[in-house]
Parts: sequence; structure tokens; C-alpha cells
Amino acid sequence: MSPRIISHRGKVDLSSPENDLIGIQQAIELGVDMVEFDVRRTSDDVLVCHHDAKVDGVAVSNLSYNMIKDNNKHLCKVDEVLSLCKGKIGVNLEIKEAGFETRVVDMLVSNFSYEDIYVTSFLPSVIRSVKSIDSKIVSGLLLGDAISYQVFYRIIKEALFMTNFLYSKADFISPYYKIYEMGLIRNFQKKRIPIQLWTVNELNFLKDLINSDIQSIVTDVPIEILGI
Repeated sequence: MSPRIISHRGKVDLSSPENDLIGIQQAIELGVDMVEFDVRRTSDDVLVCHHDAKVDGVAVSNLSYNMIKDNNKHLCKVDEVLSLCKGKIGVNLEIKEAGFETRVVDMLVSNFSYEDIYVTSFLPSVIRSVKSIDSKIVSGLLLGDAISYQVFYRIIKEALFMTNFLYSKADFISPYYKIYEMGLIRNFQKKRIPIQLWTVNELNFLKDLINSDIQSIVTDVPIEILGI
């Protein structure tokens, strides 16, 4: 079976808006399998689709929804995205911070079937929490959140020992695609652990992956692969 094609932050191409209802609607119309979006919590307890941890140097968690909305007119709430996607497309929700896993799980299972849900995070504790709340939620541990010697050391350590993956109880590993290209996921492959790659934008590589045993591909340019 071909990998699932997942729109990164609701994009269809490199010019698309991110974590935006207009972009997500375009991804739905394009026919991607799922849309991926980031989730954070504001100071007034609103779950929003927002990638960066800060706005003008201030943490999202210290700003109200309206304060962020004033800065970004396209800011959307998670429940707005779920309402838009419900009955049309699967969702891959990336939890950026701990503390609201139960709310996320409740929102997802009340609107989608389990086969249409992925939850991912760079935080092993978040994935472990999601799995403890509902073990049927298909969840993945993200790997490779920046380019630095420190991060590369963590990648090598995880590739060898799978410590965070095993602790998290994740169903799949989701590395930055360069990690996969370097052959650092072989240990996971040997154990037949499903793999999701992000963010794959190179067309020839996308074509190669279509015929691979990769579980899913997160891309900024789904229009390229779906137009083949």
C-alpha cells in the first residue's frame, strides 16, 4: 500500500499559508490523505494552531487568543480546524507542549474514527500520555527537531538504543527525512516499526517513496506528488 500523503501545516505548495483554514481547505480539495498542524495553548486556555513557541519574543502560553489574533489575523482554533476536516480528511495533530493531552484526545475521538487520527510530538512524555489516555490513538515520536551537534548526538543515541521511542510507547517513528536518507533508522526498520518522514519536498525522492514501505510522508508540496 502506498504511503499516506500528509499536508505539512495544511500546505499544498511552498506559497501556501501555514496552519490556516484557507490552506487546509485547499489541501482537502487537492485530495491529500491527512493534514498536519501544530497545537499550542494560550494563556486563556484556547488551543490554537501555531508553530512557533513565541510571538514577538513572548511565549504563546503567556498571550491570550485575542492578543495573538491581533498579530495574526489567520490564527485559527483547533476546534475550527477539526470542524473543517471532519468527515472529509484525516488529521495529524502535532502537540508542541505538554499539559492538554486529554483535551486533544477527547476532541479527536469525538470527531474522527481512529484510522483518521495521528498524534505526533517531539516530546516522549506527551506521546506516552496520549497512549495512556487512549491506547488506540495512533501516535508517533518526532525525531530531529534542529540541526546541531547536540541534536545529532541525540539522533545517533536514539537510532542505536530507541530509548525515547520505547518510553513513549509510540506506534511509529517520525524522523526528518535526511535522517532516513543517512540510514540512521535501520534499527527501526529491522524491527518493522512504521516510519513517517518529514518534511519531504524533493520531487524525485517523493516519487521513490511512493513505492516504498514508508507509512506516511509529510510534505509542503503535496500538489507535486498528487499531480503525477
